[in-house]
Amino acid sequence: MISKKWIAAWLVLNFFVFWSVGLYTSGYSLEGYLPWESKDAPTYSPIVYALPDDTPDGMLYMVDRDGNIYYYIVWEDEHFSNRLIDELYRFFRALVYGGATQDIEVVKVFPENRTVYFQTYEHTDVWVTVNPDGTCLWPEGNVEVPNCAENGTHIKVYSVTWNHMLSIIPENGTVRTTLPLKRMSPTDYFILGMFRRTQMTIAGVTVDSIVIGLLVTLAFNVFLYVAWRLGYLNRESQTRILRELKKVIKPERSRKE
Repeated sequence: MISKKWIAAWLVLNFFVFWSVGLYTSGYSLEGYLPWESKDAPTYSPIVYALPDDTPDGMLYMVDRDGNIYYYIVWEDEHFSNRLIDELYRFFRALVYGGATQDIEVVKVFPENRTVYFQTYEHTDVWVTVNPDGTCLWPEGNVEVPNCAENGTHIKVYSVTWNHMLSIIPENGTVRTTLPLKRMSPTDYFILGMFRRTQMTIAGVTVDSIVIGLLVTLAFNVFLYVAWRLGYLNRESQTRILRELKKVIKPERSRKE
């Protein structure tokens, strides 16, 4: 009969294998926090233009395992210019995002192919290619915008709606902002309610990570079972293996001496 000590060790190993694999494949956190770093983050940070009385507070970034960079432009709030609507909207946003009322817009940069993603009017997805000469090509809009990127890397985005949807086409009345760039910390991620903001994406990451964790744990248990059936896990086999290893190691030491 197997002792309780070995059963406890087996359970601990299963727990360790499952969560280690699951957390690693999801970016070390099932909440989706991506802790990778990239020296390219300052190189590709977007330049934000906004109304003088509605400028962002700052910009956070995260980097995924492929080196793609997510820039999060953070406004203190959204303002519809109607106090009653603003207060009601702020209340429901706080419920949805766990108390966070900041407005956050994302600009995702793919340095490898110089592609940029963001959302414009009515939350329409926009994919733009930034050319080395600083021009931008927006294929779906059949638009080529000159001088849309500084140094061919810093794309210029303009806040064009009350809820801060973005565009690469200059917007009258907007001014260039200077935003501090900071790597998003786990604390920032929690306070800003990023899990709820990105749950449609993170849900897929979480499910994939759990499945991978389960498969690796299953493979680990199959390996243990086969080793047990072949007798490699009993005390006699372990003693024999250690004895054989000592026979191999001792001649090696003698040659070195």
